[in-house]
Amino acid sequence: MKKIVFQNLSITVISKMLSFISFIYIAKVLSKSEYGLFVYISMILSLLPLFQFGSMHGTIILLPKYIAKQNDSDDRLFWSYNAFSHLIQLVSALVLFFFDIELSFYVLLIITVNYILSKYSENIQILLSSNLELEKANIIKAIDQIARPIVTLGLFFYYQNIESLFVAQMIVTLLIFLISNYFVKFRFYKFEFMEFKGIIKTIYKIGFFIYLIWVVDILFRTADKWFISQFYSISELAEYGFTSSMAMNVWLLAMSFFAPYAQMLYKYIAENRFVDVKKIVEDTNKKLYFLLLLVSTVAVVAYPFVLELVIKKYFGTELLFFVLVISAVFLSINNMYIYYMISNNFHVVLLKYQLVVLVLNLILNGAFAFLHLDIVYYSYSTILSLGLYFILVRRYFYIDIEKKLRIKTI
Repeated sequence: MKKIVFQNLSITVISKMLSFISFIYIAKVLSKSEYGLFVYISMILSLLPLFQFGSMHGTIILLPKYIAKQNDSDDRLFWSYNAFSHLIQLVSALVLFFFDIELSFYVLLIITVNYILSKYSENIQILLSSNLELEKANIIKAIDQIARPIVTLGLFFYYQNIESLFVAQMIVTLLIFLISNYFVKFRFYKFEFMEFKGIIKTIYKIGFFIYLIWVVDILFRTADKWFISQFYSISELAEYGFTSSMAMNVWLLAMSFFAPYAQMLYKYIAENRFVDVKKIVEDTNKKLYFLLLLVSTVAVVAYPFVLELVIKKYFGTELLFFVLVISAVFLSINNMYIYYMISNNFHVVLLKYQLVVLVLNLILNGAFAFLHLDIVYYSYSTILSLGLYFILVRRYFYIDIEKKLRIKTI
């Protein structure tokens, strides 16, 4: 496990360094209007997976349990999901053409094909991780997260236009597709219609409730940008998008850290090893707190120097960045509790908590938009909402795990 964690962190650190250089250079070269357009397109792409309606989430939970049965049920489950998810990916990609995006048809076509092809490598990583073939999954992740910023930076340095960013994404996605296909050959599984229908129905019985939780999470994380895109200038959207992207690197680093621990958490829960469940959640969080303290401190101290010496724009966003970093910390420390609740099928409880937090966030954002307050207020809303969410999910975890441990000792 230590080797896998080291691989994950190494990939993340290297990729974040490369992504940071690429991100800084792109933000420096593009005008605020161009960068605002890039943020807008990225926001749309982040919402398109909503059309999957939870198929991925159901598969992530069910696949380890089917693998534990040691029969062919996991094979049938995965390839049924793979075929169905690609069909939805194809249909949802067409939505891009209904938005008013100031790019040529051919660039939009490249973005669409890139979005469709990326699904296979995503599915293969789910399969490899569920089988605990984490080193193979890390190879795909390394190519994705390290080659992508290198190719993006190279093409953008040469052409210095927004179109080159999407062409670079397409090149890397094609490479990752080939590598994923090398590990697991793409094939059409032969199923009976009723069997296929039954598998998809089973996936959605679990996945749809998790999907609702995920939808609320996506809406929560994009609400601030949506309000700013609708009621503020494209320049202010660029400022908020830039600062938010910088701060979210803290969360992305944390995600890479606890990803292998999350897989072990799912395994322990499936085996009813609740002593180990409590231990892995608490131990992972202790390590995570130290990591977040270190990374957040470095980020906040370094940010003004990055603006002054490298970007030479977006001045005056230091307070916004500080608050968004704290938001990223809260977003990170919630995750192990959330994974526990999802894996134990506490979807309704988690959904209630998320709806409370989302409604609070939307009310505050709506008030800020109505009063046309400074964009920094949207970050205050985020941190307040996430702080409440942390209190709720942490409390529920300890109440439930203690109950399970008492039952086990009887």
